[in-house]
Amino acid sequence: MDNHLSSVKNSCRLLKTFLDSDKEMGVSELSRQLQLSKGAVHKLLMTLESEGFIKQNPANKQYSLGYTLLELGNKVLRNHDLSEFAKPFLRKLAESTNELVCLCVQDEFDAIYVDKIDSKYPIRFNVEAYRRFPLYATSAARVILAFQDDEVIDHILSGEIRTFTPYSLKDPAGIKERLHAIRQRGYEMSSNLRNEGVTGIAAPIRDANGAVNASISIIGPSDRVVPVYQNFIDQVLATTREISSQLGYRGK
Repeated sequence: MDNHLSSVKNSCRLLKTFLDSDKEMGVSELSRQLQLSKGAVHKLLMTLESEGFIKQNPANKQYSLGYTLLELGNKVLRNHDLSEFAKPFLRKLAESTNELVCLCVQDEFDAIYVDKIDSKYPIRFNVEAYRRFPLYATSAARVILAFQDDEVIDHILSGEIRTFTPYSLKDPAGIKERLHAIRQRGYEMSSNLRNEGVTGIAAPIRDANGAVNASISIIGPSDRVVPVYQNFIDQVLATTREISSQLGYRGK
């Protein structure tokens, strides 16, 4: 038995149509995209407009999303806890890779690991929850830094750059080149830069506006991670894309 109200479902479909459009739409276009009659679409629009979910431009009679949706969206953002929201995704990724999986967020010019799922292997790498790192220091941090404005990157790299191993990045120009490469490929993978013998693979989480303030990473001993690195890259990218989509991001 179908427990869905068709009118409510069609209303939701109509609203979601605007997510992929940066312009106003009329009854005819909505009718075509929804494969509903113009009369049915008009009734849906009138109902949604009466509740503030849709507004009509009186000049051209075209429709766009109403301010009630903005209020609801802001309410969601105020109540949103990324750690709780991302927890099921972290668990799933940890179960499929068996390695340490971390959620990292930006806090001004630092990165903080705010949640993690430990590896089940007896020999494993570990991180301290809520420990701060410079935004250039780890794979999870760099994949956040790579998507910041140039002014932020310049400011962070203008001060003293800490090193952690003999292989740590320390030249600002070299770090900028690496950040550019991260932006191009959409993820970061590094070995030995923060801890010798350890490899991290990280991808960015985007919010509804496309901004990057968080990332997810898989971290483990290099001798286990490197042989399967492409599989891990694919998995972390799929995870962050799904989270970003559910947060409202509509880009690629």
